[in-house]
Amino acid sequence: MGGVFFARMSGMPEEKKFAHIAIEGPIGVGKTSLTMLLSWELNMKPFFEPVDRHPYLADFYLDSERFAFPTQLFFLVKRFQKQKRLQKLRQAQTVVSDFYFQKDLVFAALNLQGRDKDLYDRVIGEMLPFVEQPDLILYLDAPLADLMERIRRRGRQAESSISDSYEDALRVAYQQFFQDFQQAPLLPIDTTFLDFVNRETDKRAILQVVRSALR
Repeated sequence: MGGVFFARMSGMPEEKKFAHIAIEGPIGVGKTSLTMLLSWELNMKPFFEPVDRHPYLADFYLDSERFAFPTQLFFLVKRFQKQKRLQKLRQAQTVVSDFYFQKDLVFAALNLQGRDKDLYDRVIGEMLPFVEQPDLILYLDAPLADLMERIRRRGRQAESSISDSYEDALRVAYQQFFQDFQQAPLLPIDTTFLDFVNRETDKRAILQVVRSALR
């Protein structure tokens, strides 16, 4: 598994019987695939972002300036609804999600400006006091070329218009967001040479890393 990098994790609390693991990273990095893997192999309850039935997402990738605000607002409301259900369930079982609620700030900073950004900031500011932090965040990253290839390979219609420039800006925004991150325990994982979907050795490696982190 040469070249795979599991960075040192900081701030992990004592082991908890029940927990919430959030998986983050740019589009195409493998968040949903890893969520499904952990839910199946480690008996966790999976939570997924509402991407497939998003009414504005395809329009946003075609005309980001026009559709940025309704796209962002829809995501924000749906993520908040999911977060409230997730926080109830984590009291009874371990939960793994393919999103971290505060990552919404990454997309808002990238896509919104002016009065749209001001209104968004007011809305999310009312929500944040009711959002609990995960017990562990897995932050996945990969080079731009790999991300674009993964997006192309999975063939989601809504993502067919994602440009290299937008994906690169998003990747950089994620790196900056997590650079000095202190809100929750963070485990960065470079997925450049990591194929936990198709390679059994990689699957076992990442499962062991997560088990160790939770201890």
